[in-house]
Amino acid sequence: MRVGHSGFDVLSGHLKGTIKPTENSELTLGWTGSRDEWSSKATRDYRLDSDMFTGEFKISDAEEKWVNLNIKGAINDLDLRQTDTGTRPGTTGYDLRTSSLDIWNTSYFETGLFAHELTVGGDWVYDDFTSKTGNGAADTYNPTGTRSVWGAYVQDKITYDWLEIVAGLRYDSYELEGSGKSSGDRFSPRLSVGVSPFSEGALSGLQVYGSYAEGYRAPNTSEAYITGGHSFPGFSFAFLPNPDLKPETGKTWEAGVNYKADGLIQADDTLRLKAAYFHNDIKDYITIPTFPAMPGSECASLGHTMCAQYQNMYSARIQGFELESRYDAGHYFAGLSASIIDGHQTDRSGVRKDLTTIPSASVTVDGGMRFLERRLTLGGEVQFNKAPSGSSFAKDYTLVNLYANYQPNENLRFDFRVDNLFDKRYVLPIVDTSDGVFAQPGLTVKLGATVRFGG
Repeated sequence: MRVGHSGFDVLSGHLKGTIKPTENSELTLGWTGSRDEWSSKATRDYRLDSDMFTGEFKISDAEEKWVNLNIKGAINDLDLRQTDTGTRPGTTGYDLRTSSLDIWNTSYFETGLFAHELTVGGDWVYDDFTSKTGNGAADTYNPTGTRSVWGAYVQDKITYDWLEIVAGLRYDSYELEGSGKSSGDRFSPRLSVGVSPFSEGALSGLQVYGSYAEGYRAPNTSEAYITGGHSFPGFSFAFLPNPDLKPETGKTWEAGVNYKADGLIQADDTLRLKAAYFHNDIKDYITIPTFPAMPGSECASLGHTMCAQYQNMYSARIQGFELESRYDAGHYFAGLSASIIDGHQTDRSGVRKDLTTIPSASVTVDGGMRFLERRLTLGGEVQFNKAPSGSSFAKDYTLVNLYANYQPNENLRFDFRVDNLFDKRYVLPIVDTSDGVFAQPGLTVKLGATVRFGG
């Protein structure tokens, strides 16, 4: 079955080069670019031009002990053009430039019986978003604005025989500017403890761990400054801006086990297993409820019957279980992964509502074999995905994918992949449905080659 308006044309390229100024330093520069063209309706075409420039510098001392400095920088330019050819023809442009810088240093040392891996760093991200319609005005649904996010952190990984402790503290700050201005900052701690109770035998690779971490997410320009309306016969709908939107703060508990073993059945096989339960409480959770336009309200004064506005819910809770496992025996391999996730939000009056933009459950089975002295790999995977409770458009779906790769030498590799082998129609629960509900791509065949030049 062919999905309407699901076709697209892609032209992309990638360049990357590395030089070593000294024995203990390395500089890597790269560029990745693409041009994508597609349509979502018979009268709406899109073109996305993307250019990302990256740079990374590494330097260490002779013993790689006290100085292991990493500096990463990137500039990403996205230029999206939306062209309407229907009853209201015109072109709307969206330009986003994201600049980022990430610096950190890791030192390795010992204090008595304890080994330390101390990391100190900082990061900065700046988003500059501009939208422009055919008449030169900004697209109010995607408002123009800037966002600066920066932070600093320190983390120490302490190891003693069967005990591993990771303690860290992070500072985050942000500034948002558009039709209004807002800012905020916060300190967020992190602590995890891992115990490996067995030093010998089949259980020597078992680790039991528990962790607690706090997080911080600043609102973006669209969430804070979106505005505008939609009109239909007998019905009208308006977005209201909320420049006073607060950032989200989260507290996450996690407990689980890690297990690794080599040589279980044969000398060169490996087994890796991870199982974890997590519980995340989010304060001031950002969501976009809809509500009737009350007489005398701003929405009603604009002539609309319904309103929507990004708001801070009192809280949200997301919890679940995740499993990852993989067995590799060289000539054949198999894996199983699963996740069960449940989430709800609660407003200030205590009313609960399901979170419908998170996957509630998924199971993936993966397996394959290697031939020609392991240069040829043939494999496949089956993915079952359950729609979240309360979703009005997402349904359960199962995908079957096949893949193969052949690497005749270390500088040349061919890849072949078939996604959605049985052409299943499905919709992701996290998709933006403001422009309608559109299915994901059906049967997709990909063929690629990778060539490496130099050392």
